[in-house]
Amino acid sequence: MRLSLRSAAATQTLGRALAQAVERENLRVFLFFGDLGVGKTTLIRALVEALPGGKNAETSSPSFTICNIYCTKPTVHHFDLYRLEPGLPDESLEESLDDTGILTIVEWSERLLAAGLPADGLTVSLARGEKEDERVAELAALGPAGERLLKSLAGAADVFFRT
Repeated sequence: MRLSLRSAAATQTLGRALAQAVERENLRVFLFFGDLGVGKTTLIRALVEALPGGKNAETSSPSFTICNIYCTKPTVHHFDLYRLEPGLPDESLEESLDDTGILTIVEWSERLLAAGLPADGLTVSLARGEKEDERVAELAALGPAGERLLKSLAGAADVFFRT
């Protein structure tokens, strides 16, 4: 699914839509791809804040800590692999990916090796659009839960985002 995000507000709307879909479809893994400054953290912040308990979360990119944990429902483990070499960084990410009670969000998923990708989840690739504030998001499913989430977003995407 390819979406045009014409402003930061549109990026935040997508984050809120993803949070609603997480609750409906029980998806537990989001893998984010994209260069510096394309809006990954903006989208993730909106997603986390839209989850129950998310208004109290101080969502930021965990570039130096590698992982932030947010007390939301479900609990979010937010990993940032920017400063790491390619591959699974440590057991904590692997355990988080395997725990179906945790929502695992990974920024800089380019650094995961193909063998480290989960069987079920959603990839979100962000890139700059043609205009200054525009971003293009490409969402792709990994497995059946990812497919269900994409289908549940289809109606909203037609109204707000589709390119």
